[in-house]
Amino acid sequence: MSADAGELSGLGLLTWVYRPGLVDRVVAACGRAEHRRRLLPARLVVYFVLALALFSPAPLTPYLEVMRHLVEGLRSQGLLGEWRIPAKSSLFRARQRLGSEPLQVLF
Repeated sequence: MSADAGELSGLGLLTWVYRPGLVDRVVAACGRAEHRRRLLPARLVVYFVLALALFSPAPLTPYLEVMRHLVEGLRSQGLLGEWRIPAKSSLFRARQRLGSEPLQVLF
């Protein structure tokens, strides 16, 4: 499998390493799949938590900066449409909804 360096940043890197189908299966197996359409679906929250660990150069890097880095490739390709980065409190609640079990299972 090959990918060019431009694709291996942000969400592109994470989806290359952790395929969306795998993440979806883990989320479903842990009973964390959403029952309604959300601004922050469980799959994106998994990638966000992974990005917090990978892309945050300092422990105090703001949540929103990590999310911006995560989705910048999609935004530059025009793939986000009207989607906007949610408030910090929404990111916090989404992490709580997800819990740690899906990440433990993923690893």
